[in-house]
Amino acid sequence: MTRWKSFGHKGDMTENLIEHVNSIYERKGMALITKMPVPVKVTKIGSGRIVEAYFEKRSTVDYYGICQGHSICFDVKETDRPYLPLQNIHDHQIEYMLKFKAQGGFSFVICNFKKDGRYFLIPIELIESYWRNASEGGRKSIPMDAIDARYEIPSQSGLPDYIVTLGTYINSAADVSGEGC
Repeated sequence: MTRWKSFGHKGDMTENLIEHVNSIYERKGMALITKMPVPVKVTKIGSGRIVEAYFEKRSTVDYYGICQGHSICFDVKETDRPYLPLQNIHDHQIEYMLKFKAQGGFSFVICNFKKDGRYFLIPIELIESYWRNASEGGRKSIPMDAIDARYEIPSQSGLPDYIVTLGTYINSAADVSGEGC
């Protein structure tokens, strides 16, 4: 089993699954989701390989795109625990997702709760609530049971098929704002 030395690679397995799902959605004309490139500056190449590089600036989220006319951005996380530690979501990522939402987009995190074999879409509204509470000394994680059951993502042949759950989130947000899809 691979052990990561940092939180920077938490979610790689799940990201690979999401990449595959996104390609299926694109092929079927359901969505166009792009992986956000990480801004890296190569400083040294040796024997045709990158030997030294650094991050030019902080990355925002893992994915952005459009799904059935709605702008979306999201990050992918995974955890072995029955909760998602907020330290796994960087402040600048939350701030970006909040700005995206303020422009009319839909922001969220897809989390793989590996121990339970369950995937959830966690809306930015819930993340923001826990994030603000944590900044005031409150809980520093989002428990799986705090996520609305409607946001559980079904798994089809082992793949997290999140598009229907995304529709539930979009419709729920439209109900709150009074706007329809």
